[in-house]
Amino acid sequence: MKDYLVIANSKVFFICGAVIISFIILQSLMYMRLAYKEGLKIGLSKDKMVKAFRTGVISTIVPTIAVIVALMTMTPVLGIPIPWIRLSIIGSAPYELMAAGIGAKSMGVDTLGGTGYTKEVFASSIWIMCVGSIWAIMIVTFFLKKIKARYARAVNTDPKWRSILMNAAFIGVFSIFIADPLTTGGLPLATLLSGAAIMTLFAMLIVKFKQNWLREFALAFSMIGAMVCTVLIAKLF
Repeated sequence: MKDYLVIANSKVFFICGAVIISFIILQSLMYMRLAYKEGLKIGLSKDKMVKAFRTGVISTIVPTIAVIVALMTMTPVLGIPIPWIRLSIIGSAPYELMAAGIGAKSMGVDTLGGTGYTKEVFASSIWIMCVGSIWAIMIVTFFLKKIKARYARAVNTDPKWRSILMNAAFIGVFSIFIADPLTTGGLPLATLLSGAAIMTLFAMLIVKFKQNWLREFALAFSMIGAMVCTVLIAKLF
């Protein structure tokens, strides 16, 4: 075993991970409880809230598989606790691997876990991973009240702004995931187009043919379908 992995897999990191994940689980349960109470206050039925919860659970199954695969990919290089903590809270596999790679290259090591990847290089990788993703948290911590105040003023001035801002936020989030396949092409683009086509088909079935039961499964099915299409395309071409 490489020397730095003894540190990476130490009990201290495992304890830190257990504490952090426990806090996240507790926080999630608190939010669910608050959301349920607020839903009852505004008149949402229990059936609607249960359906929304079920939809959320189903929709997160497929992305969770990708996270587990990423965790299995990162643990031989970075140990178990750090990837476990990062991927459970804020990180994504592409970012974590990129940031860890930058940390290694800044210390003169070309590949993660390769020759010369010492405990000092490991520390550099972890620092880059953490510092690079802290800014969103800092912005929310220090500027959330100001952002909410401006948002409230805009919405109160013109109610249409609520819809505009929400749609803009969703478009921005999806654009992050769409930009790379569009510029890369190949199988990533095939995956994107396959998923979009399947989701469009589900949308037609839901809207035109009133197949409302598909609402809970459309996202998960479209992701699974896109992966299947990509595997078939890769084998055929």
